[in-house]
Amino acid sequence: MSSPSLYNLGVDYLRELRHPQVMTVKLFETDPYLREFTATVTRVDGGWVVLDRTAFYPGGGGQERDRGTLDGHQVTGIKGKEEISHQVPGHGLTAGAEVMGVLDWDNRYGLMKAHTGEHLLFSALSKRTEMELVKISLSREKKVLIVKGHLDWDMVRAAVQEVNSIITVGAEVTCQHVDRENMGEGGPRVKLDRINDRMVRVVSIGEHDSAACAGVHLKDAKEIGMLLVSKFTSAKPAGDWEIEFLVGAEAISAAIDHSVRSLMLAERLGALPQDSITAFDNRDRELVRAREALRSYGKVALSSLRPEQVGDRKFFSGSFTGLDRKLVMEKANEMVAGGSSVAALVCQDERTFLVLACSSDVKLDCVALLNSVLSQHGGRGGGKPNFASGGTPGQVEPSDLLNEISLLLKNN
Repeated sequence: MSSPSLYNLGVDYLRELRHPQVMTVKLFETDPYLREFTATVTRVDGGWVVLDRTAFYPGGGGQERDRGTLDGHQVTGIKGKEEISHQVPGHGLTAGAEVMGVLDWDNRYGLMKAHTGEHLLFSALSKRTEMELVKISLSREKKVLIVKGHLDWDMVRAAVQEVNSIITVGAEVTCQHVDRENMGEGGPRVKLDRINDRMVRVVSIGEHDSAACAGVHLKDAKEIGMLLVSKFTSAKPAGDWEIEFLVGAEAISAAIDHSVRSLMLAERLGALPQDSITAFDNRDRELVRAREALRSYGKVALSSLRPEQVGDRKFFSGSFTGLDRKLVMEKANEMVAGGSSVAALVCQDERTFLVLACSSDVKLDCVALLNSVLSQHGGRGGGKPNFASGGTPGQVEPSDLLNEISLLLKNN
């Protein structure tokens, strides 16, 4: 029973001789503001290069990996926890070589702002509701929190105001390693089931927030400049809410843009900016009432249509502006239910929508007939032999379509 374990030990020993695990000094932890560094190549594995020390953050805690170059070659990937490897296609490096690493500083600094801002935002939201963090995703292109819990716009606004108050005054950001045995209630936010190490890295932002985190952060929250929530939508089934946010110059630019658009919208609604939501709700209720009235009118107008006789068939036709398309299709089916009937109805809004139906006893291919008419105006449709519908890219005179169908029916 002992020989297999001895064999495995021997294999592990030989593997270690070939690829000894050497810890890479994490310069990004000791000096997150380091933009350039020199290092020695300790091992090369194809396109992957291991360094004795690095300022490149490999990613983690929801934060995207760093970008930059090694000796002028793009770093396209970074992996590892203790021994950190850098993917550098076409590098030509060998063990023992001295290299110069240069970070894409704008990218790194933006992510530092985002990560510190994310801590403050989640903490401020958590004060207002019971909430569980599902996912963090921080990249150059998008900064997102996905959470579970009850949230509304008033809570989001209050949280963003609190975060920006902290940013204005400033708050020192500190990092320390704490024994997991000392992580009790009332301590930092931490999910110990996701951490295997005995010592846990804790990031604190003044007295405002304290959480376990492996990410790279600012020295002071004041450096964020500004934080703005730019999107707040449902995230189901992953979570209840997706909160997208911006930081720094992007947040300022978006805030100006949103402010101007809000003023323009209020002007168009004929309301003061602070009353624009109420004015919009009033307009929305008016629109609902108008749609209900139009639907009632549509039912009456459709029911009052009288057919003309085309050969041995009854032909119902009519055009309507702004009617609900579903209602028009339902009425077309009702019109041909009695047999020996054809119905051609046009619904006009920003486009022209045509419905063509016939009774089951009428030998007519509605799809072919409808497309022969619509194709002349750049449109098309689909359906079944006795029922078809489709539209045109823009508006077409309804009488033109109906006359064309009538003529085809007479010749068919």
